[in-house]
Amino acid sequence: MAHIILALFLIVFGLNLLFGLNIPIWVTGLLALVAGVLLLMERFGVIVKRK
Repeated sequence: MAHIILALFLIVFGLNLLFGLNIPIWVTGLLALVAGVLLLMERFGVIVKRK
């Protein structure tokens, strides 16, 4: 899951740089933050169970 969000962030960031899209900086920042948190959770073995 974290790798999918990281890939999405990289695609959005790259398209924004290449084509000058008007994507707000908070969108890319939010994608990067979520990807980073999820990668850390996977690394340290944090498990979130659904009820």
